[in-house]
Amino acid sequence: MYIPQPDDTQLSWASGRDNVLARRDDGFAHRPLLPDWHELLAAFCGHIGDQSDDHPVTRWARGLAELHLERNAERGDPGASDPSGIDERRAQTVTFIDEWVTRRARRRETRGESLGSLIDAMAAAHVRAVHLLKTVDRVSDQQVHAAWYDLAEMAAGWTDRAANVLGAQERRSA
Repeated sequence: MYIPQPDDTQLSWASGRDNVLARRDDGFAHRPLLPDWHELLAAFCGHIGDQSDDHPVTRWARGLAELHLERNAERGDPGASDPSGIDERRAQTVTFIDEWVTRRARRRETRGESLGSLIDAMAAAHVRAVHLLKTVDRVSDQQVHAAWYDLAEMAAGWTDRAANVLGAQERRSA
């Protein structure tokens, strides 16, 4: 599985003035510094994040979801490879996200959990919620509701944390 590395993008540094990314190949194509929760969920579902010109954070988010899927598949296969390799790749991806955001953010994050860790937790929660939805006898099962509720809480948390990192100049509505 391909997980994008920080140097894989053709994105230049984010401007501290306008908080957008400028692509070197086409001049001033503007996009928000951080994706919103809708884009993260789309990446977890595999709908975005597989193209080289997709937002780097959505590409990493998709990679994290794929790693969680791979880890879940290995849990059911006793002959599978060592899951510590998956955990290493997850940790590496979280670090890529955190370093990428730190280099571009207007404000330094002061809370305990990093944005990369939050995306990783959201990816795990999404994989779990989808798995439950597909495997329970009744969709109305309390476990399914609780899993999707947890994911929704994390999505709201993402919105708040991203707004904090971006500062007052760029607050995106959900």
